[in-house]
Amino acid sequence: MRMNRVKIIFIICALFFSCILSTKAQKVFSLNPLFTEQDAVLIPKIEGSWTMPVFDWTMSLKKAGDNFYHFFDDIDDPTYGHEAAFVNINSKLLIDLSGILPGNLGDADFRKSFLPCHSIYKTKISDDTLFISSLNYSWFFNYAVKKKLPLEFEWVSNGMLLTYSTEELQSFLAEHINEEGIFDDPGIIIVDNDHFVEEKDIIPDNSGFNPTVSLSQKCAPSFPFINGWLGGDGDVSVLINDTTTVFIFSDTYVGSKNQKSRQEPGMSMVANTLAIQKCSADGETDVHYYWNKMYADNPEPFFRSFTDRYKYWVVDAFMANSNLYVILSKIGPEFGSAPDNIFNFSGLGFTLAKIINPQDVPYDWKIELHPLPDFISATMELRCHTKQDEYIYFFISRNDTSQFVVRKQIDLIDNHERPFEYYALNKKWKQGIKSNDMFEIAKGFRCNSVNFHPGIKQWVMISDVRFMDNKIKMRTAPVLTGPWSDEIVIYEIPEVTPGNSLYRKSHFCYLAREHIQYYDANNHVMLLTYDTNNTNFSEILLSPKIYTPKIITIPLNKHVE
Repeated sequence: MRMNRVKIIFIICALFFSCILSTKAQKVFSLNPLFTEQDAVLIPKIEGSWTMPVFDWTMSLKKAGDNFYHFFDDIDDPTYGHEAAFVNINSKLLIDLSGILPGNLGDADFRKSFLPCHSIYKTKISDDTLFISSLNYSWFFNYAVKKKLPLEFEWVSNGMLLTYSTEELQSFLAEHINEEGIFDDPGIIIVDNDHFVEEKDIIPDNSGFNPTVSLSQKCAPSFPFINGWLGGDGDVSVLINDTTTVFIFSDTYVGSKNQKSRQEPGMSMVANTLAIQKCSADGETDVHYYWNKMYADNPEPFFRSFTDRYKYWVVDAFMANSNLYVILSKIGPEFGSAPDNIFNFSGLGFTLAKIINPQDVPYDWKIELHPLPDFISATMELRCHTKQDEYIYFFISRNDTSQFVVRKQIDLIDNHERPFEYYALNKKWKQGIKSNDMFEIAKGFRCNSVNFHPGIKQWVMISDVRFMDNKIKMRTAPVLTGPWSDEIVIYEIPEVTPGNSLYRKSHFCYLAREHIQYYDANNHVMLLTYDTNNTNFSEILLSPKIYTPKIITIPLNKHVE
């Protein structure tokens, strides 16, 4: 047993989750989840309402987020619910349940004092019947106490709390899952009551808009402090039609409706926001910002993860078949982070958001979230994209040292059953994702944008800015698979260049990218944005020039032979 843990935290943790699927007083919980973002699986036929005949008790399961479900044990009172994630271990389907604290329960500090624990069940669906069996306390007691076999756990008031890491827990169950008695037998029988019937999506009339046509935007982008929007980073943009661009931001400062300064009370941060920028006939840009629960005490991001385990930052976005697709990065805490680490977060994977009606007002958008389990930061990190013919291509960054490329047919981009293809060592496309067989397209730092420029007949890649560096770099290639040129410096960032009037030692800049819809084809001038941040929060509060997208123009011909 691990004895170097603070037991009171475990007790609070265990009491937080009330096990509704077990009639036994003593239970087995887990401190850590049984699943990772990569191995959680979707079970479409689980969605619906289910009835436990013995108790005449009806519960519901419905997809939430990209790869898990919300489980409510009382269909008439959804106040108290659970996150439900499924995982396959040795061909057995297991479900991991963890309680969700009601959103109106206490402030942030109070809520963070509770650690959600996990209950694990063996699950089987046969026709319209759901069989559920919980971990058997007697088996675990016998294993650890009578047999004195090694088991990492703590005692809690109503049972045992396993303290294995997720990987260790998966290994332990894989080793013992077929042993008699590890799960209650026969378990609980639940009968299918009714499947959810989703409303058919109404496809908007996009006549006159062909996303395969290269459109340009005549207005310059603008990021004013209006509508309570007080600065953000990320700056991904997509041309929706010939007058409209949507910008999507990651972490964003927001405030009250008329607030125009970060120094006023009421400011908070949400994980992502967006701006709709419309270009009028006279060349003026009209900007409107959006996020959920605008001007409420607890504002929420536009793209919600529906879990406290991670939030969404934006990586890239594109139009395809009149749909808007957004690549979102799952951002969770970095465990064991040093107290002075400003990058105290970690990437947990990626999600594809699909919006079928991007021409409508954003609050009316129909958003579907699809998991992308093949990719994970930082060993297989999705970065920039481009489209060519019937394919969409994604550049992959491995530990910020190498770049690879994968692709998928555009018409199949949200089809989970059709795999990606990767560019292999033999310089052919192969199905699946095999990192040890991928051809290195280019060495060096990750890319943020890649676009084809017909005027020079070259693909142009804009690289991200290394931490505390002052250079924005570009590389070119005649074809997507290379050969790619060495990086060349196209801009020195004044905010991080010593001697410049804008320089501050605590500044750092990142996320340089080209916005192709603003390209001036007549004069061969690119429009780029980048973000400026500061390690000193007081500096961010004082200056609206920090943490607001910077707009620059770069003559392309000057940097291409």
